Amino acid sequence: MSTEPVHGDPGSQPQRRGVIHDIGYRPFTGRRQGTGAVAWSLYLTSLRHCFGIGRSGKSKVMPWLMAAVILIPALVLAGLLLQLNKMSLGDQADLFGPLATYFGLPYWTQLLITIFAAAQAPVLFARDLRYRTVVLYFARPLSRTMYVLMRLAALTTALFAIVVIPLTIWYAAALSADVDHGEHTENYLAAIVGVAVLSLLLATFSGMVSAITTRSGLAVTAVIVALMLSSGIVTAIQGAAYDANNETVSFIGSLFNPFSVAAELISGLFDQPTPVDTMLHPGTGWTIGFAVAALCWIAGSVTILVARTRKAAAL
Repeated sequence: MSTEPVHGDPGSQPQRRGVIHDIGYRPFTGRRQGTGAVAWSLYLTSLRHCFGIGRSGKSKVMPWLMAAVILIPALVLAGLLLQLNKMSLGDQADLFGPLATYFGLPYWTQLLITIFAAAQAPVLFARDLRYRTVVLYFARPLSRTMYVLMRLAALTTALFAIVVIPLTIWYAAALSADVDHGEHTENYLAAIVGVAVLSLLLATFSGMVSAITTRSGLAVTAVIVALMLSSGIVTAIQGAAYDANNETVSFIGSLFNPFSVAAELISGLFDQPTPVDTMLHPGTGWTIGFAVAALCWIAGSVTILVARTRKAAAL
């Protein structure tokens, strides 16, 4: 298109042309990767962020502190296992149950695990939704659902890791002690499954709360209060039902907290002892009920989380 003025029209102005300037940037000449590579990169980045890697120094304090504190009970139990032969028969009998109940560790340390989940979930969900930087992820071939699933997978992996590592140390000590290795192996493997279920339950619930609130401080408080308050109520119900010898009330109460749901499910599936005496061992029917309850916890939280992400990305 010409930029010269039209003859005979003194008021006409030259039209501008768009110009692309070469300022020396090197063009990308490699192979462009697809959705799978983008999702994997998002997963790894999210997992690093769960432990403060790639973030500020103060962001590393909480996750690594919680991971270190959770190690302490496992180290104590491992030390007791190694000293078991030097104890009296009465002391050995008193410690036999706790030293073989591996899923007891996440149940006994549920406050520490809750704090870790509550502190890291807003990092992955709340900030992107609050400041709407989430839309930048969708400039690449990444769906809303895949974004949510990769974030949840990273948080689930982080929760699984901080619990399984102490469990494994505890189990390694059991293999070095003079105990029934077959029983400990069976209980350890059952606990691994239980930790996987529990990690998924906590990741989806804390992620959902973070996506709804979108404010980091409020999300942390909301997750801790919801999980600890429900845990206290469930414990009270179980204690009252145990005293009244009412199994139905005890099992119904256990449905309303992720820790008790996972504990009852693993106890029923693998015929494991429950972490506390007031938590009753479920039969086949209630085991199926706890499996359905776990699926409802997970599916409900993921559905709300995906819907919230879609809404934020559409604004």
